[in-house]
Amino acid sequence: MIKKILFLMVFVHFMYACNNTGKPSGADSTQTAGDTTAPETAISVTPEYIDTVKAGEKKFLVYFIDKTTYEQYPAYEPSGDTSETNALSKVTNVKRNGPQLIFQLANGSQKIRTDNPEDDGEDYARYRYAGYYPELQRHGLFITYYEADGFELLNPENGDTLYTWTAPVPSPDKKYFICPSMDIEAGFNPNGFQLFEINNKDIKLVGEAGINDYGLDDVRWVDNKTLIAIYQTHEDIMKDHHRYVKLVMQ
Repeated sequence: MIKKILFLMVFVHFMYACNNTGKPSGADSTQTAGDTTAPETAISVTPEYIDTVKAGEKKFLVYFIDKTTYEQYPAYEPSGDTSETNALSKVTNVKRNGPQLIFQLANGSQKIRTDNPEDDGEDYARYRYAGYYPELQRHGLFITYYEADGFELLNPENGDTLYTWTAPVPSPDKKYFICPSMDIEAGFNPNGFQLFEINNKDIKLVGEAGINDYGLDDVRWVDNKTLIAIYQTHEDIMKDHHRYVKLVMQ
C-alpha cells in the first residue's frame, strides 16, 4: 500500500512538470513545446537626413527615401497641359490668333501676350497656354526665352500677372504652391524652388530657396507639410542616376 501511494505521488509530480515545461503562464495552448521564436517586432527606420533648405520664413528638412515610396504618390494634374490646343479647348475666354494669345478679362478688357520668334537675343519669347489653375484662380502660360524658361500666372479678372520659375504645384489644402526649378548644369534657369502662399484670390511669395549642390525635379505633395522629389547631383546626372527625397515643411 505504501509503495502504491509513493508511486502515485511520483506520477502526479511527473505529469505536472511535463504540463508546465517551457510554457509560461497565460501562453497560447497551441504553441508547441520547444517553439522559442519571439513575436516579430516592428522596427521604425529613421530616414537619412541630408539637408535643411529655407524659403523665406519656412524651413524644409530634407531626407532620402526609396523609389518605391516616391512612386506611391502621383504627380499633380493638371501641371500644365502639354498641348496648347487641348488647353485652349477647355476655356472660352482665351484664344490663339497667330503669334498672339488673347485673354478676355472679366472687367471687359483684354490682355495679350505676343510671341517674338524673330530675335535670337534677349527679346526672343514664345508663349504657350498651359491651362486654368482653379486652386489659384489663374491662367497659366509657359514662356520660352532664348536661353531660359519661365512661367506666368495671369489673373482672369484684371490681367495682373505673376512670374514664377516653373508651373505651380498646389498643396492638397490649397494654401501653398511650389514652383521647383532644376538647372545645376547649364545655369540658365534658377536651381531650387519658390514657395507661394494662397489666400483666397491673393498670392504672396513666401520665399525662394536657392540650392547649389543638387537639384530637385518632379516635386509632389504627399500631405499639406510633406513633399517628395527626384534628387540629382552633378555626379548623378553624369551617371544618369536618380535618387529620391522627401521635404518636410516646418
